[in-house]
Amino acid sequence: MARVFDDMLKRSVPMYQECQDLAVRWCAQYAKPSTSIYDLGCSTGSLLIKLARNLEPSARIKLIGVDNSSAMLKKAEETLKNSPLPCELVEENLNDKLTFANASVVVMNYTLQFVQPENRVPVMHNIYNGLIPGGSLVLIEKVKSEVPELNNTFIEFHHQFKEQKGYSKLEISQKREALENVLIPWTVKQNSDLLNSAGFSTADLFFKWNNFAGFIALK
Repeated sequence: MARVFDDMLKRSVPMYQECQDLAVRWCAQYAKPSTSIYDLGCSTGSLLIKLARNLEPSARIKLIGVDNSSAMLKKAEETLKNSPLPCELVEENLNDKLTFANASVVVMNYTLQFVQPENRVPVMHNIYNGLIPGGSLVLIEKVKSEVPELNNTFIEFHHQFKEQKGYSKLEISQKREALENVLIPWTVKQNSDLLNSAGFSTADLFFKWNNFAGFIALK
């Protein structure tokens, strides 16, 4: 899975590359010198290496990647072998309490959706508390519509996207069954309410593609 993960995401997630580039831009906008940037659910390290190549080394920013898969972290080690910025990789489950230190930006790309709903409030509070004043959270998620008819259409469009990228109807169906009760999307409003309840003073959408959305939240 770790070996083919990046290709799988590009073929499964609309605008995946563009969203990674946007996440890098937001990180560059809000990163503060001598602080840390956390990538929660860093998988193979593809975002971390982009950050390392786009952030100014003189700012002395430390990159920290967190994932619960040792195989993904091993792949991330290879990805970051020649990183121009220091990077620490941590094997941790986000359902457990993760300790943040001196964070100016936290990134969650398609990660919160895998956290059990009852754990999302404490996870978000933990992120907020770990950010320095003026820090930011970049959150990109699969979402659902509050309107059942539109939600069904969003799902249909997403499946069409996957077919265009080479997946068969059977593969799409099997993947959907495998993620049942594992990937649990919330609506845009539910995610916005979660950010507000955690204490973020400002939160807004910066990206929306049918049933995918990107949020920026400021402390």
